[in-house]
Amino acid sequence: MDIEGREKAENKVLLLYFMNRVRIPVSNMQLTRIMLENRFMNYFLLQQGIHEMQKDNLIITETRDNIDYYTPSPEGLKMLEMFMDLIPLGIRTRLDENIDAIRSVIRLETSVVAEYTLESEDEYEVKCKILEDFKPLIDIRLSVGSREDARSICNNWKAHAKEIYPEVIAVLLGKS
Repeated sequence: MDIEGREKAENKVLLLYFMNRVRIPVSNMQLTRIMLENRFMNYFLLQQGIHEMQKDNLIITETRDNIDYYTPSPEGLKMLEMFMDLIPLGIRTRLDENIDAIRSVIRLETSVVAEYTLESEDEYEVKCKILEDFKPLIDIRLSVGSREDARSICNNWKAHAKEIYPEVIAVLLGKS
């Protein structure tokens, strides 16, 4: 196998290894951030690897709220088992030592969602959600008059959603 072919294979096996170890669906953005932050591979090799693995049915792509989430397919797990030795031991060890923390961050990122869209010149729609296993616990939509207000609501929701949710439930149940 030539050097370029070996590097592509190693990258695919590393991606499969990570997806298998994290044990939850991971988005392209999350995968990109983790791979680049840890300098496991560059952006272009990562995206090429994902594309080729989709084409070769090595990963399953599930789209939720216009975001693609990846998990290894049975064929991908077979490939991982056969070629795991391509991943350098140091990289596997680093991933194994940090996988619980990475999983927690991914869960938090996918459980608290806040985004806004421009509806008209002076109106923004803000969507705030808390998801558990990708099912909504709470889903709030607000209309606000400025981009600054929309950003502020999104930032505060992301920072305080875990405190806001029980307060909303208590008020709605008449227990506040």
